[in-house]
Amino acid sequence: MIWLLPVGILAISSAAILIRLTPADPLAITFWRLAFATIIVLLMSAWRGEEFPRGRFLAYSALSGVLLAVHFLSWIPSLFYTTVAASTTLVNIHPVLMLLFSQKIGERIGGATAVGVLVAVAGSILITLSPGGLLGNLLALVGALAFAGYLALGRVVRAHVSTLGYVAVAYGVAAAVSLAVAAALRANLANYDLYVFFMFLLIASIPMMLGHTVFNYLLGRYRAVTIAASTLGEPVGATLLAIPVLGEVPRGSILLNAPEVGYVEVPLQAVGIVVTIIGIAIVIREEIKRGA
Repeated sequence: MIWLLPVGILAISSAAILIRLTPADPLAITFWRLAFATIIVLLMSAWRGEEFPRGRFLAYSALSGVLLAVHFLSWIPSLFYTTVAASTTLVNIHPVLMLLFSQKIGERIGGATAVGVLVAVAGSILITLSPGGLLGNLLALVGALAFAGYLALGRVVRAHVSTLGYVAVAYGVAAAVSLAVAAALRANLANYDLYVFFMFLLIASIPMMLGHTVFNYLLGRYRAVTIAASTLGEPVGATLLAIPVLGEVPRGSILLNAPEVGYVEVPLQAVGIVVTIIGIAIVIREEIKRGA
């Protein structure tokens, strides 16, 4: 099932682009993304006869939902205050935190995994050319911290609870929290045309269901740190998509002294993409070796 990781990475890479193409309040995007995803999951759960978590796992699932809400309530607005590259890079530094959380939940982290995570993080940082807006960057960092906690709890719950049972609670609680925040801030949640609601549904279907739900499924089979490191592919995909769709062309380069050629100007983002992919490959290779 490790082949599902690229599917999840491609799906979440579309999130930033779809969000930027949606002319709506960021809080509305957050709520409807989670609300539509919850409806889809509940329908699938009813069809398959899935059971919801109970006892402490219900509490963990609910807390995971709160952290997911914090993640989206901070990261989605960040996209409107800084560049796609900066936002998706900063929100994806969570694998470093995941190295610490993994030990708390009993996962063994080998030297190769730690190196792979740090290489991938370094590559994702290189993708960002400019620091972007301060507020947007801070919001993205809050989103990163919340996402690390969300993955750690998800790993604990998924060892005992089915994917649909877990995400039904987590997504539902996240939707409720985002609704409460949007209502408190008097955000516009409903005064949109059909195009905007179609975009809400698209965001819920692709990056949420094919991205987050796939990752939550894989949390039942693989280490949380592996899933966390794999999401570092998001700034790669999002940055590349932002070039043709949003016209956000990365700027900045480094000069390399090539023999018999002289100095060659190499785009910094290109270096970052290669380094990120190498880091992810190291982590995934280690995961495959563990399961062999």
